Amino acid sequence: MTDLTVGFLALAAAGVSLGLFVYFKDKAGAVHRAWMRLALALAAWSFAIALMNEAPSSGWALFWARVSTVAYALVPILFLRFALAFAAEREEGYERRMRWAERAGAVFALLAATPLLVADIQPENDFLYYPAAGPFYIGFAVCFLLLWAIGISVLLSEYRVQVGYRRNQLRYLIIAAMVGWGSLFSMVPLLFHWPVSPVWQGLFLFYALISYAIVRWRLMDISIVIKSTLIYTSLYSVLVGCFVVFVVFMGQWFFYGPEMLDRRVLWMCVLALSVVTAVVRPLDLWLRGWTDRYLFQKKYAWQKTLREASKGMTKVTSADKLVRLMVYFVSARVRLTHTGILQNENNRYVLKASRGIKKRIIGFSLDAQNPLITWLEEKKEVLTLDEVRRWLRSERMFPRKTVIRRTLQEIYAEMQALGAHVCVPALSKGKLYGILVLGEKLSGDPFSEEDLDLLFALASEGAIALENAQLYQQLYVRINEIEGLYAREHRLFVHTAIALASAVDARDPYTHGHTERTTAYSMAILEQLGYPPEITQPQRFRQVLTISGLLHDIGKIGISDEILRKRTKLTPKEMKKMEEHPVIGAIILQPIKGMEEVAIAVRTHHERFDGRGYPDQLRAMEIPLTTRIIAVADTFDSITTDRPYRKRMPDDVALREILANSGSQFDPAIVDVFMKAYRRGLIVKRPVEASEMIG
Repeated sequence: MTDLTVGFLALAAAGVSLGLFVYFKDKAGAVHRAWMRLALALAAWSFAIALMNEAPSSGWALFWARVSTVAYALVPILFLRFALAFAAEREEGYERRMRWAERAGAVFALLAATPLLVADIQPENDFLYYPAAGPFYIGFAVCFLLLWAIGISVLLSEYRVQVGYRRNQLRYLIIAAMVGWGSLFSMVPLLFHWPVSPVWQGLFLFYALISYAIVRWRLMDISIVIKSTLIYTSLYSVLVGCFVVFVVFMGQWFFYGPEMLDRRVLWMCVLALSVVTAVVRPLDLWLRGWTDRYLFQKKYAWQKTLREASKGMTKVTSADKLVRLMVYFVSARVRLTHTGILQNENNRYVLKASRGIKKRIIGFSLDAQNPLITWLEEKKEVLTLDEVRRWLRSERMFPRKTVIRRTLQEIYAEMQALGAHVCVPALSKGKLYGILVLGEKLSGDPFSEEDLDLLFALASEGAIALENAQLYQQLYVRINEIEGLYAREHRLFVHTAIALASAVDARDPYTHGHTERTTAYSMAILEQLGYPPEITQPQRFRQVLTISGLLHDIGKIGISDEILRKRTKLTPKEMKKMEEHPVIGAIILQPIKGMEEVAIAVRTHHERFDGRGYPDQLRAMEIPLTTRIIAVADTFDSITTDRPYRKRMPDDVALREILANSGSQFDPAIVDVFMKAYRRGLIVKRPVEASEMIG
């Protein structure tokens, strides 16, 4: 048995084994059945070629030659059927138009058993027997080329419209089809006595590529194969070359003796080994860097971007913005047919963001009891559409478990409805906060394990950020509620303060409106003053000043009417009693939560800048700023309004009095600000609106 015969028998065995192997992976699959028929036809052809070459007589050789030609004639028909089966979803009408071509091929398969195609046998090249072309063989060759070309065109047409896993699968099939076309048609020239050596060995690669493309549910990118081939072919060709030189040297040593050894060969071997030792690692690194730079630079650039994006996600405090940000980064860098996020809202998973050429309608939702949701929540791992498809095709997984099959069918239907090729759960502390929905890559590349791990990590970090954003939003809502409650309580309190102040004023008709005017003058002084550095909370200071102005005389509630309404000068005893009203006011306000600063201002509003005031003899900066402002405003209103014991005085008298007591009774800085405010026309007698008092 010649080496040529052994090679064709091995080719036949490969066809049978791979054809049946693929078929038993999915007996119901149209593609699997079509591939099995094609592989068996090729196996029959190669087996008949082997028997023809080993035939005991020329008669038997002619018989096996015609058998091989019959099988050979069926190959392009079955290849076209395989291509159409693979594109069945799109090519039903196209398949009907191609039936005439299949019929023509079937006619040639019948003619192959007659002398019209195989006229005789002859020795050619390494073949002891080889078919000689009959009169119709040229037409058969043209038909063969045409049918095979149509099959490749079907695959190319499908390749142009497909994305993701299917696109990468079609790459393998197209490359295999080109290899198979060249390998099979290289057998034809010998029939016409053309001295061209056939390259039928390429059919081994044809078998392997197609079987791998059909069976594998997640394919290795073909460019990775190219990369590895470039690297290791270049690297190990150097090593093999050096090894050959070394073998030559050792052969001379052992077979011809040391005396026949050429020293130059020795030095050549030493030099070769030195070069290999020095350059193997740098060459390996350079080749890897070169192929990464030119083959993979764009492909893996998005991974770096995703890692950077994941670091900044926790800084986003809005759940809606976070969801849109994640979708934007993933879709922009990975370039998918569809990218979306389902977010958990009250036990419903709602599509909050969607991008891509196959994006879904925002608002699409799944119930928490949906099979897809429960599966991701229980398994806590990435789920791919190819995995579900592979599980459904594997009958051994479901001998009697119809419930599991039904669940997987429902999951498969939901993922198709979502346009999801991959579903990545966004988990935090075991809770499913959302689902990152990914379509297929537009480039046709598959999702590698590294891709899925990275996306899972991104989704997990996104879940933590989403949890934080939701907590922040809940906190924000709660703060708003508290602030609203505080504002309502504050308004109620201010209105109560206004009522109390009015009640105090009502006891003394001569001082009616005093508290409101004092408050208005105090606010005018503050407007002119601005907010110096000592005022760290301007809004709070304004509120304290307003309320303190309104309530600075609230302690007069504890003073008898005889003293308040007395038209003559108060006696020392009565004056001492009147001087108790700041303390009484502070005692009234002190128990009220949040009124501590107001209580201090009320207690100290009769203190003097030189320390001779009452009740605590505070001096200078020991006196609160609110009190220093109110003291000036209170004095101006007291001088310019009627009192039980005297008539009102003109404004210029009040201004001279305030200036005369600057530095003794009043803070000089506040007096200066008051005078500027008066000159600007801010010190006017006007009622103070409640809204202004509330701030």
